Amino acid sequence: MTRPTSSALAALLIDSGHTVTVYDERPSVLARLRDAFGADVVRAGGLTNPGALEAAGARGVDVVAATTAADEHNLVVCCLARYHFNVPRTVARIVGPATAWMYVPEMGVDIALN
Repeated sequence: MTRPTSSALAALLIDSGHTVTVYDERPSVLARLRDAFGADVVRAGGLTNPGALEAAGARGVDVVAATTAADEHNLVVCCLARYHFNVPRTVARIVGPATAWMYVPEMGVDIALN
């Protein structure tokens, strides 16, 4: 099974036995994700508002990883997860080097990756 390159973290976690749910808003990407991981793992939608994040189950998870192609989305998701839903661990993808300074615990980010 070929997995989309942008889903390397999800693949690693799934292969390690973790329960993972992947969200994406782009129809063409959703189709590839569903082919790679199955429809039970992939959901349509974005998580940059509290209602969507709550509907995704943020209140009961151990980790939220925000790995979109937009720094502002990744930072908002981590900030909401940490401060609104008290998620104990957050991971965020750094997209632009100029914004790397914002990926700090005060913004709700525990681990920043690029």
